[in-house]
Amino acid sequence: MACSCKTSIEAKLLARFKEQSPDASKHEVELTGYALILDDAMSMTLKGCMKIEAAADHPLRKGGVKRKVQQQNMVFTFCPFCGVKYEAETIAAPAEAAEVMA
Repeated sequence: MACSCKTSIEAKLLARFKEQSPDASKHEVELTGYALILDDAMSMTLKGCMKIEAAADHPLRKGGVKRKVQQQNMVFTFCPFCGVKYEAETIAAPAEAAEVMA
């Protein structure tokens, strides 16, 4: 990830949770809605994601309508908390590419 929002927010939520439940033990907090995404370069990155649901009434041949619901996942390209792009677009200059190959 390009930013540390997930870890810092989890730490703040964990501290607050411990304050609210001091008698409990083994406190844990995890932000859900993140997935490991495999990109074209075959590297895995952690990105925020959200389930979406689209619904519409479709007409039937015999008359009437039937409600159809589709569920999909939407992957964020920017952090939903700070707005930083998850993957910075980098294009290696010819001189830099030559140095890497050497």
